[in-house]
Amino acid sequence: MKQFLGAFHLKTIISLITIWLLIILGVYLRTNQADVFPADNNDDSLFYTWAGITFWDNPFKLASHSIFEADNPALIWRSQYKDFIPWERFGLKITQPWLDHPPLGTAIIGLPAKLLGYPAFAQIPTLIVRFSALAAGIFTLLFTYIIGARLFGAKIGRLSLLFLATTPYFVAAHRQAFLENILTPLFLASLIALLNKKLILAAILAGLCGWVKAPGFSVPFMIAFWLWRQKQIKPAVKFFLTGTASILAYFGYGLLAGKDAFFYMLQQQGVRGAYVSSFFDTLTMPHFYGGFDDGLYILSIIFSLLMLTKFKKNNFRFFNWFLSLWLITIFLVAGRNNNSPWYWYPLIPFFSISLGYYVNQALNSNNLFLILPFWLFGLTGFDLLKIDVPSAWLRLATIVFFTPYVLNLKKITYWLTRIFLLS
Repeated sequence: MKQFLGAFHLKTIISLITIWLLIILGVYLRTNQADVFPADNNDDSLFYTWAGITFWDNPFKLASHSIFEADNPALIWRSQYKDFIPWERFGLKITQPWLDHPPLGTAIIGLPAKLLGYPAFAQIPTLIVRFSALAAGIFTLLFTYIIGARLFGAKIGRLSLLFLATTPYFVAAHRQAFLENILTPLFLASLIALLNKKLILAAILAGLCGWVKAPGFSVPFMIAFWLWRQKQIKPAVKFFLTGTASILAYFGYGLLAGKDAFFYMLQQQGVRGAYVSSFFDTLTMPHFYGGFDDGLYILSIIFSLLMLTKFKKNNFRFFNWFLSLWLITIFLVAGRNNNSPWYWYPLIPFFSISLGYYVNQALNSNNLFLILPFWLFGLTGFDLLKIDVPSAWLRLATIVFFTPYVLNLKKITYWLTRIFLLS
């Protein structure tokens, strides 16, 4: 018995060390040259920081750059940068109150700059702008492991964490100070609380999601409908009420901050079309501000859609429910031709878990059909590293690699599968 307990404790210690080493690896990859790539390219991160700084000065008088200009009652200042060069032209439109988004996410993004004494509308170093997103990434790494392990077992949880920590697209995405990167760990935390049956905590966390970015207002209703389908009617009603109260509170905030500006913003946001063509854009042209051909990112989306075919067990139903409803939310709010990749960021943990699940399947089966997608999509890493592999070498490597699978040489494929997937 003592030997069994000793082995159990040793296994637990090794598992914990592995988890935290993977988290540290993920943090290192995210922070290393985080101010270099993705290039800011006038993205919204600095504008969120300005809004956050002004929030801490007065939470009802946020001010920042707005994408909306025509007939905007909140517009207080306008300028043009390089107006005489069309392809470099950039217009700065400052509004107060700034109500393009709910205030919580911008308050978090702007807090480091505020604490360091930066005023609004200053040029702020990119690392300071991105600090909150990098910190949020730590929680996203940890919470993704917890959900993956809780639903599918510790091994798949570790594999999910490995892919989240190292997949190039996921690493680069988590460097950006976008509201979705603040929303994601909050959303995951609400799901963990739900899995642990801590419904009050789950309701509080879910209710805050919409205050980071408007699509987050759907989170309490996602949970409510899930509980309703599980015949937990009273808890479901409480989440319906939580979601409704959160939306009403935001409306109250908007009216206090500036009624005319608030209704103007609702009108502008409401004219967006449904999300159609941008779905194909994400699948066929992964990008930030230029192409980023990470095949594992595309494969993770494909595998997550394959997960939707598994619905007999409750763990798959839970996973697929929130994956599906977030996809529907994106469809409703992102806009027909809006190809901005950050709308997908809250789904990155689901993509990572899907990769972890199917890698585990490949490790257990040594199956040609499971290993082939990783070969076809994973080799795009050479392009990201700017390594030009001669075609003849690649053809030869493909023939040599897959011959044991075709001949069903199980001992060889056992090791080939592990060496390839772990590399």
